[in-house]
Amino acid sequence: MKGRGKGVYSLLAFVAVVALSFGACAPTIRAIPDEVMENEAVKAAYEKGREDGRKDASVLAKQEIEEKLGGFVRKYRDEMLYLELVKGGVLKPAQVSMVYIPGRVSQDGGTFSAPSLSWKVVSPPQFVSEESTKWMNRDRANFCYFLIDTFNTEKDAYTFVGRTQKPEGVFLSSVSHGDSSGKWAVIGKTVTGNCTNAMNFYKASGHHTVRIE
Repeated sequence: MKGRGKGVYSLLAFVAVVALSFGACAPTIRAIPDEVMENEAVKAAYEKGREDGRKDASVLAKQEIEEKLGGFVRKYRDEMLYLELVKGGVLKPAQVSMVYIPGRVSQDGGTFSAPSLSWKVVSPPQFVSEESTKWMNRDRANFCYFLIDTFNTEKDAYTFVGRTQKPEGVFLSSVSHGDSSGKWAVIGKTVTGNCTNAMNFYKASGHHTVRIE
């Protein structure tokens, strides 16, 4: 009986251990605290704010790049035209002289202006009429001009000039229409022998290219 009692006691102890073990594995359902929910909402709002900020910054950066690109193209085109006219003898550059400004002390002795150098335009740029005629005759004999496309705004024309692919030996410029429509045209220029190939290049891109006589 003594041995039997021991065996029963051992069996009961084993059953108790098994019951405790299975009890420990049972899932526990708990309510999520309000502060956790609030933290998650703040995180979601923060991430959305970051994403919206990135999108807005991307749009602003693109706009700034387009504006700077338009200004660069305009400046580059104007400088190239100026150099071309000067080289052809059509335009006489402005005459500039250097001026020295000595240092000065005010009458009351309270201020002093340091000496400096300044550049003064003695005479503005001037067209040379006779050379202009000669240059235009030479230019039209050696180069051809063709209309590539017309745009509703100056910005669209500048953007096209700055971004479009250009064949080798083709120079693009944008000019306003000579009427009251407010539209802008993009004009291509290339050597006469390359005119057909250049026009076909832009026609293949869907532009109604027309040679300007």
